[in-house]
Amino acid sequence: MAYYFSPFRNSYSGDKKKIEGKKECPFCSEENIKKQGVRNVSGTLMENEHYFWIVNFFPKFEGHTMLVPKRHLKHPEEETRDELVSRHTLGLFAMKQLEKVYPGCGFEIFLQFGAGSEQSVEHLHWHIVPAQKGDTLRSFEKLGHFYTKKEEEEKIILFPVPICLAREDLLEKLTETIGGETFPSSESSSRDSDERKRL
Repeated sequence: MAYYFSPFRNSYSGDKKKIEGKKECPFCSEENIKKQGVRNVSGTLMENEHYFWIVNFFPKFEGHTMLVPKRHLKHPEEETRDELVSRHTLGLFAMKQLEKVYPGCGFEIFLQFGAGSEQSVEHLHWHIVPAQKGDTLRSFEKLGHFYTKKEEEEKIILFPVPICLAREDLLEKLTETIGGETFPSSESSSRDSDERKRL
């Protein structure tokens, strides 16, 4: 088995302490969103009414991106129906673009919140991570939760897998992949869905 080597995490605890000291949420920071936000070639942020699509600047995995609500939400029950539709629409767009960067990949989408979840920021964010064919880490193993269905089975970590595209490199690659493309707003997607129901 392998695990991801992420040198970027070395500075994360220090940055987190600074943020906590200031009582500032990194996902409510316009500066952070501008820095980490995925853009097209025109420089337009990939966002919709309620969500931003950003690159995790302290990635745990290859291709680690996140959907972040514009409102400071701490629990999924706070998400409105419009926000849910908005997240779904932007998530589909994000997966489509990541598939171009990582051909043949699948996806692992997860959320951590609440006590005991090891959530690093108390602002809801959905992780969208490409699952590549050659990647031996799957599901909760990506989060360091190694499990087995057989009592006698052992799992041994053998070597780290370096993250190839991260931070500015991943942003640049996604911008190149997106080109001038944009995505439909949540409102138009909702209208299309209502139209299909009528037909």
